[in-house]
Amino acid sequence: MNPLKTLLITNNLPFPSFKGGDLRNWQNLNGLRGISQVGVFGLYSNGRRRENVPLPGLAFWRSWVDPALSYPPPQGQKLAARGWLLDPLGHPTDLYSDLAAAELARIVGEFKPQIAVVEGLWLHRYIPILKGYGCRIVLDSHNVEAKLCEQLGDDLPAKLVRKILLDRTRIIEHRATHAVDQIWVCSGIDARWMNKLYTPPASIHVVPNGVDVPSYEDVRTGRCSLPAGIAPTRHTLIFPATFSYAPNATAATFLIGKIFPQLARRFPDCQLLLVGILPTPLMLEAAKKDARIIVTGTVSNVRPYLAAASVMVVPLFEGSGTRFKILEAFAAGVPLVSTAKGAEGLAVRDGVHLLLAERADEFIDAIQRLWADDNLAKRLTGNGRKLVEQEYSWGVTGQRITQAINELDLRGG
Repeated sequence: MNPLKTLLITNNLPFPSFKGGDLRNWQNLNGLRGISQVGVFGLYSNGRRRENVPLPGLAFWRSWVDPALSYPPPQGQKLAARGWLLDPLGHPTDLYSDLAAAELARIVGEFKPQIAVVEGLWLHRYIPILKGYGCRIVLDSHNVEAKLCEQLGDDLPAKLVRKILLDRTRIIEHRATHAVDQIWVCSGIDARWMNKLYTPPASIHVVPNGVDVPSYEDVRTGRCSLPAGIAPTRHTLIFPATFSYAPNATAATFLIGKIFPQLARRFPDCQLLLVGILPTPLMLEAAKKDARIIVTGTVSNVRPYLAAASVMVVPLFEGSGTRFKILEAFAAGVPLVSTAKGAEGLAVRDGVHLLLAERADEFIDAIQRLWADDNLAKRLTGNGRKLVEQEYSWGVTGQRITQAINELDLRGG
């Protein structure tokens, strides 16, 4: 029997990892390479094109940079132009390119993978190409996109566009989930929504988001160097995110306007670290006005910033999937305050692994409790560490991936 080959198709090459999607793809790559030879094809290079990544079992690491595509995907521009409305399967987040499709067909023809793992819904137009080569296709759903669209619809200006966008998302997601051989989701909540909305014939497997826990050990033990220019203080908040994502931008605005000013009045050494790609103009303006608000932009390694933080805050009120930032806080030993939505899908308990808050005053109270009570902070971080090791480590996700792949029928593939 020929050795198992898997093709991982992603929005962008996932290393260095700048956002949650990168971390999930990097996790999946490391799980897949334990059971197969893996090739990676990303539509974008992630800004750092690297043709050779030294990972055992990796057949190739390749991106195709089409001038018609850009990173980040220009959803706002496409939404404003509204050309997508004329296509029955058009969507402003669609990542299709004729040139990329031709390159994908060439790669599949040469590599001859039995399995193709496709990142998320917005690569759905490439599925027919893969089916034409007899691949077994796994759709790795980072979100249930229709549910996410329902939550984010109020941010769109036109009621008619909101309705069309939601209807179109449902149609595309239904077609994609019925065109593949297996579906991966991040949590049991997402699995239930997939079944309820689409009743796909393909099996649904929960492959949770997970982190490489040992790689955060230097942060947890205090051996990680702090970022240049950031002074150590007991009162440093961190919120790592991709800020082009509307719920993250809303959370940053909430932190800047509702939480940080009150804490800064009580604790003059208070700092707010907003760490991640594509900061909003409001964030940049706030950082200009107050040097204690630090907006980093793109960083290839969040660990030094975690080392500088005394509390992670996750004031998310919308979204889907599960949050890598929470798992990173658990692995790094950073105490955590989150909304229930922010912690959704994770097996966490308020007062055991983290503190839950919804209103600004609740966040402020929880943060101050952690700053005042070292025993509370240690108890939460210790429990969080145990949870991430037992439920959300690469060892766990690798087992889930192996189980899912073993259930695929590869006859004729």
